[in-house]
Amino acid sequence: MHAERKGSRKNLYEQVYLTLKDQILRGVHPPGQKLNVSKLAEMLNTSRTPVREALRSLAMEGLVVSRLPHGLEVTNFNDESMDSLFQCNSVLEGLAARLAAERINEENLLLLEECLFLAEKYHEQDQIDKVFEKNTQFHDTIVRCSENPTLIHLISQIRSQVLAYRSFESSYKFRPTFMEEHWNIFRAIQNRDSELAESLMRKHILDDAQAIKFYKKQKKSG
Repeated sequence: MHAERKGSRKNLYEQVYLTLKDQILRGVHPPGQKLNVSKLAEMLNTSRTPVREALRSLAMEGLVVSRLPHGLEVTNFNDESMDSLFQCNSVLEGLAARLAAERINEENLLLLEECLFLAEKYHEQDQIDKVFEKNTQFHDTIVRCSENPTLIHLISQIRSQVLAYRSFESSYKFRPTFMEEHWNIFRAIQNRDSELAESLMRKHILDDAQAIKFYKKQKKSG
């Protein structure tokens, strides 16, 4: 009976954690917004304990920060912190692309290709949320195919912050060349050209960072 209660508490925590994380990534809770535990618990129809646990986990991922004496708030990323994030992410995902080119199997190559075809389809239909979903799946598949547990863990910590930053910038648009860049990365991995795959991935991510900063400046000047 005790084990059942413990399992139930864990499931509740995971549900609250995933819900709050999704809301932050989608901009429901914008940057700098104060997070009141009681109000969040009421909104999610739960007690304050799983909310506190979820917020602690989100703080470890960098999505939530403590601002004494005001309490917790959604992280408000600036250009300097974004540059640091994308620089680290480019190196890590570049290594993932290199390793994936050496280790990926045919099943996962087909999955990458499917992600690209669907992303193109959704982009033509202006279904941006689905494009974003397939874009993320493309990157996640490459990371998983690196078969390096430490690398996968490090990227998972940074990825949440990168996705959050993108979602915070409502004016962010996919760059005109993003699909072409994804196809080039795919072909390098398919051809087992590990050096080219790493180089293309690193440039792709750094170019994303520059694009986000450009759209951010446009938004401010507009």
